[in-house]
Amino acid sequence: MQLSFLGQPYTASTTVADVLPTGDTAMFMGKPYARKQFTVTRRQQPVALTYRGVRYAN
Repeated sequence: MQLSFLGQPYTASTTVADVLPTGDTAMFMGKPYARKQFTVTRRQQPVALTYRGVRYAN
C-alpha cells in the first residue's frame, strides 16, 4: 500500500499474525468464546533512517 506523510511517499509494511486455536473456551460478559493463540512475526528494521534529508545509522 502506497501512503504519504508530509508529502513524502512511503510503502506500508504489513505484519502477519498466525492464529492457532487452543481448544479452550472462556466467558466474557456472559457469552462463551473460543480462545486463540496469536503469533506475530517481527518486522525487519531499516538499516538507515532519513529525517529532514539527513541519514542516520542505527
